[in-house]
Amino acid sequence: MHDGFGLKTPARGRRGLAITGHPLATQVAVDVLRAGGNACDALLSAAISQTVIEPHLTTLTGCLSLMYHDAATGKTRYLNGNVNAPRDLPESFSEADTTTGKMVTVPGYWAAVEAAAKTFGTLSTAELVKPAIAFARGGIACHPSLWSEIYTRQVMLARTEQGRSMFMPRRAMLNPGETLYQPMAADTLQRLGEEGSGWFYRGGFARDFTEIVRAAGGTVTRDDMAAYEVRWDEPVRGRYRDLEIVGAAPPDMGGLHLIELLNMVELMDIRANGPASESPETLTRMMLAARDVLIRGWSFGDPRYTELDVERIISKAYAAERYRRIMAGDTVAGLMPGRPGSCHLTVVDANGNVATSLHSTLSLPWVNGLFTHGISICGPGNHFLNTMPKPGGRISVLICPNMLFRNGKPFIASGSPSLSLICNIAQNITNIVDFGMSIEESVRRPSFGGVVDGARSMSVEVDLGERLIGAVEKAGVPVERVNPWSSRHGAFEGIHFTPDGEAHACGDPRRTSAALAV
Repeated sequence: MHDGFGLKTPARGRRGLAITGHPLATQVAVDVLRAGGNACDALLSAAISQTVIEPHLTTLTGCLSLMYHDAATGKTRYLNGNVNAPRDLPESFSEADTTTGKMVTVPGYWAAVEAAAKTFGTLSTAELVKPAIAFARGGIACHPSLWSEIYTRQVMLARTEQGRSMFMPRRAMLNPGETLYQPMAADTLQRLGEEGSGWFYRGGFARDFTEIVRAAGGTVTRDDMAAYEVRWDEPVRGRYRDLEIVGAAPPDMGGLHLIELLNMVELMDIRANGPASESPETLTRMMLAARDVLIRGWSFGDPRYTELDVERIISKAYAAERYRRIMAGDTVAGLMPGRPGSCHLTVVDANGNVATSLHSTLSLPWVNGLFTHGISICGPGNHFLNTMPKPGGRISVLICPNMLFRNGKPFIASGSPSLSLICNIAQNITNIVDFGMSIEESVRRPSFGGVVDGARSMSVEVDLGERLIGAVEKAGVPVERVNPWSSRHGAFEGIHFTPDGEAHACGDPRRTSAALAV
């Protein structure tokens, strides 16, 4: 497998297939499938490994949300393992608070691992953590994307002795390709495999976590940790053409926004005009619609505690109303949070079970520089600057595990990291559904991304060309030109199922993604 940025080799198969954001994690997933594990086992083991392989993007103190399709029953369920706000939630936050303990939340990651493994999996957590322990103890090469984040965030990593010991073992930061060892993380993973939630949420880890956070200005308590529970939320459902869309449930807002956007795409007659990578009209209209969906949606709160008319928002009538106003020049203002780190991965096994999940730091890498037990402490409270959760409640985030079904059978299962994830997923879905592209061709097409610069503009890859980009600007959308295959545009970690049941995937050239069949 190609282990860097750029063109990747596609994969296809009938006995199982995995795509993740890193070739080592993909190999872990396939190894688990080959050893007899199912799609859930493979995904969880790979995701846990990513906390070691890609510690700039994800952490055990962050979130993990997962969608699982059980082939035997035909049921598709959604597990929200996102983070909770502390119950002693401050009334206000500022940008300066992002680098302190004040923005630290209650982790959902490990509770989600245990809940998914118990509900869908066949392997013990002690088995699931073994590959991650081997990477942490034996070391991994510091690949370019990880090294660049270490370089960028070196001041934060130097804040604590734990950060310095891992990333600056000779007082100087690691060099590209040098081996990164994480022995304390290995010990933590081993203990999690043996003792699980008791130690993490109610025992020594919870004690040390909360002491460090509170010393840095945070408010998370041991009672907050002990009270954490995963949520089983009914996925949101819509239709695109002849396909059923099953998406992440609020307050993981991605499924809602994906359905909103695709409902408006249906009104654009893109089959006549061409894909966004070729047609000025399609590109302009999709970007205008996406901008409206994203900025309006950033203020949406958890429907358990705030007014959110989900059925209206995902309706075809609402899409027609919004699309008419957008085309008439209606614009919306708002803010978006800073760049978050995240990973997405999708796995199918030989029996047709499908798992797709996003897990994340939900913030800049090592945003506060805090560590405990060799694990970085997630500080995703920058989301509070837009949507304040209920004290003790889930935060609202842009997370989008999703599946499309044709006649009850999986057609696409996908997701993407980055704030551009909705744009990434929608463009790839339309490429595949409306123009019959393979995933390999689709991910190579130039694309547009999400809102940037405080939501004042949207990003476009320069190789879309001035004819297309100029049309967008003429329509009144300020754009920021970014490099071809920009990592800011996410990565389509998707699997496409052909009518004969074969699974297809291809790593997105924008990231270090890799696909591999059993």
